[in-house]
Amino acid sequence: MSNKDETKKEHLKRINKVLLHINNHLDDKLSLSTLASVSHFSEFHFHRIMRAYLNESLFSFVQRLRLDKAAFMLENTREQVQDIATNVGYESAASLTKAFKKRFGVSPQDFRSKPADVDMISSVLNINKMEVIMNIKPKIKKISPKKVIFYLSIGPYEGEGTALAWKKVCDFASKKKLWGFGTEMIGLSYDDPEITESEKLRYEACITISKTIEAEGEIGFKIIEGGNYAVFRHNGPYEMLNNTYNYIYKQWIPESGYELRDLPCFEKYLNDPDKTRPEKLKTDIYIPLQ
Repeated sequence: MSNKDETKKEHLKRINKVLLHINNHLDDKLSLSTLASVSHFSEFHFHRIMRAYLNESLFSFVQRLRLDKAAFMLENTREQVQDIATNVGYESAASLTKAFKKRFGVSPQDFRSKPADVDMISSVLNINKMEVIMNIKPKIKKISPKKVIFYLSIGPYEGEGTALAWKKVCDFASKKKLWGFGTEMIGLSYDDPEITESEKLRYEACITISKTIEAEGEIGFKIIEGGNYAVFRHNGPYEMLNNTYNYIYKQWIPESGYELRDLPCFEKYLNDPDKTRPEKLKTDIYIPLQ
């Protein structure tokens, strides 16, 4: 068996281990860090890997399984709604009722007395039938560490927060005369917007610099670790970046033969969005490899 086949086999084995753990522990908290430890994937990459394979966020997948199990128990047992709520990981009957009604359009009590005409969604995955949306071949590069100044934005990725982050860091670079030949504009997104509430999303707007400086107020200084990276070119609007990430984590990584390092990926923006039409934007996505 080839190295690529072995890597893909191991990749799927880890994912199946997570799915089995979820199915057997629906009454537990099932935090992202706990599930990442079950998978032995880096927590930096775990949520993207799972979303790519599930075609939905891990949170949505877990909630769907919980509600499916609740519906089954309502139809086939005499357990009280409170006991069912506890059994499927909800803290109270009220929290289960709210989620159940949003999903099925009726309360658990009404569902039990007159089962709704619900098309129960299968929880069984057939990964081989998932559609590959693209076929991008990355460049494997060994890069040097990058010294950067950055501004941390906490809030929605699209909107005033990230715009302010770029204004702040660019103004600082101008004030301190840090611009130079080969300056790079880099973004680090730490959270998945389908898992983390929009007001808590963390994004760092970074500018590479040639020297070490002291952090100053809201402007930080750090070094982005060097080493091997797979570099994927994304052409088009930033809003479509997630499609490229899904391809990387669903298709390329398990077939590549590479293992991921426990570091966040980052994006390098190659043209100015204020002067470039969205369809002409170019972004390089850097995926850290062992």
